[in-house]
Amino acid sequence: MDSTASIARSILSCPRGGSVVIDGIPYSMEELEMQGFADDGGRPTFLCPPEQRLAYAGRRGSHAVLVLQGAFGGDEAVRLTGTLRWLRTDACTCCETEWDEVVMDVAGVMLVRTGGEALPIPLDTFTDRDLDLNDGVLHRNQDHLNNHHGDELREAVATRTYLPVDSILAAQVSGLHADGFDFQWVDERGAHSARTTFDRPARTPEDLVAGVRKALAAEIC
Repeated sequence: MDSTASIARSILSCPRGGSVVIDGIPYSMEELEMQGFADDGGRPTFLCPPEQRLAYAGRRGSHAVLVLQGAFGGDEAVRLTGTLRWLRTDACTCCETEWDEVVMDVAGVMLVRTGGEALPIPLDTFTDRDLDLNDGVLHRNQDHLNNHHGDELREAVATRTYLPVDSILAAQVSGLHADGFDFQWVDERGAHSARTTFDRPARTPEDLVAGVRKALAAEIC
C-alpha cells in the first residue's frame, strides 16, 4: 500500500483544520460555517446551511483548492484541487434543521511535507477502497467514542466485569484498531485495562462501527 496515499487519506478523514480557495477567493473552514465534513471514498463531502456561500459554490460548479492539516502525527498537509458540486438538501429528523450536501470532485492530490516538498499522488491510488479504513478514521472514531459515548463504555465495562455500573467511575477507549480495541477504566479498586477483539477484522468504516456496536452491545452513532 502506498504510504504517501495512506497519510493523505488519513488527513482527509481526520483533519485538524484547513482552508479552501473557491474561484480564487480564500476562506478559512470557520468562515464556511460547515455543519459537517467527511471523507467519502477520497471525495471531500461538506454539510453546510442552505443559502451559504459553499452551497452556492456547489450549485455553480466552482473550482476549489482545499488544504487540510492532519489531526495527529506529523505536520504534513494534503492539497486537493477539483470542482464543487451540490448534491442534495436534507433535514435533521429530530429538529428539522436543513443543510445542503456539497461534494468536491477531485482532479488532483498532493501531500505537502513539513519542509514544503509537494508529492503528487495518482488519483486512483488516493481513492483506493483499501484506504477507506485508515488511521484518520480510527482516530476520529476513537475520539467520538470517548467524547460522546462514555455511558455506553461504562455499561460495557460493568457487563464485562460483573460490577454495578455505578461503581465504574470512568471508562475510555485507549486504542482503536481494525481487529478490536483497547480500553481502560477506573473503579473503586483502582485503574484497569483490557482488550476486546472483533469477531472478524474490519475492512471498511462501516465494518468498524458494526464491530464496536456488537462489542459494546450498544446502538452508537
